[in-house]
Amino acid sequence: MAYAEARLRDVPSVRNEPDPSRGAAIRRLLDARKGPTFDPGESAAAIQAATPPKPPTVEEVTAYLQHRRPGSEDRAHAVRTLVGGFSKVTLLVNCTLNGIDQEIVLRQIPSGRKASSLSPEFDVLTFVHGHGLPAPRPLWIETAENELGGAFFATERAPGANIGDVWGQEGASRELCLEMADLYASLHQLPTAGVNAPISPRSTPNELNAMITWQKDTLDKRGIEIEPVLKALIQWLESHIPAEPPRKALIHGDAAFSNLLVRDSHVSAVLDWEAAHVGDPAEELAYLKPSVEPVMPWNEFVERYVAAGGIAPAPDAMKFFEVWSHVWRHIGCLWLAQNFQQTGRYASAVAAYVHGPRFLDEGVKAAFL
Repeated sequence: MAYAEARLRDVPSVRNEPDPSRGAAIRRLLDARKGPTFDPGESAAAIQAATPPKPPTVEEVTAYLQHRRPGSEDRAHAVRTLVGGFSKVTLLVNCTLNGIDQEIVLRQIPSGRKASSLSPEFDVLTFVHGHGLPAPRPLWIETAENELGGAFFATERAPGANIGDVWGQEGASRELCLEMADLYASLHQLPTAGVNAPISPRSTPNELNAMITWQKDTLDKRGIEIEPVLKALIQWLESHIPAEPPRKALIHGDAAFSNLLVRDSHVSAVLDWEAAHVGDPAEELAYLKPSVEPVMPWNEFVERYVAAGGIAPAPDAMKFFEVWSHVWRHIGCLWLAQNFQQTGRYASAVAAYVHGPRFLDEGVKAAFL
């Protein structure tokens, strides 16, 4: 293992030239390293203490709705928390609004946390829905803490079911993937001027380099050591930053099957726009690739994307963003490891110690093997 670490330090990364010996050294290091372990039994008390807060009661939501529209007969009939996500609480509310029985979804910032990204996410959702893309219909936003707790925005519940997770899909068809190619080609052709996105732009070399620096600084501030494998991947990213794309685009930023609803074999909604930003469409395509490849040849997906108005991604940009997506998701899992250590939240442990190493391994394969 010491030899492998030395190999990582001593061998420079040559742009666009694979280095089998460097890749082999990283593989040996991955095989030798032992990730953190945890015993759910030992952390039972912490997990119980970290149980997410109960959703507001039917009475509390009814009181809020009637306060929002004085004199109305708006009321809630059932409230429950939807599973999934780490940054927001998602509530499903069965209610009567304007005399119509319906289901709405509340995307809520946990009480006490900053809500700076909430309004931009709502703005992007309003923007893409207004351009006819399949997205939940936005209703209203509460930008500050309120009777129901933290700031939130409300949307209609979109029809359909989720068919996958961050690792891919379950039962997606070739036809559905081709529909996704059309969808993201349409998204990437929308005008970007004046778009208020939750995440700062990431398309020029300077913007990408600034993001890498921010990630390293954040790891340092959190007291997270950058281990040799991750360090090698970050150095690879720094030496392979692609040129500015021919056309910048609004991209979803988390375009996986986990954020897709499907109804009758068609896309009914794209969810969770909190990572949307103006960037290189190659970033979106690189994120989609692991989900699409098990279903259909990737080159055929790209051909359909281009036929629908998208621009074929440059090969070096595709490779860069494939590594990029795996590295940033691994770093997110490192943050969740801290969250588990501090709160005992079981979902954070699963993400940190099950998914985290897999993202790191995929990053290594994309960059070096």
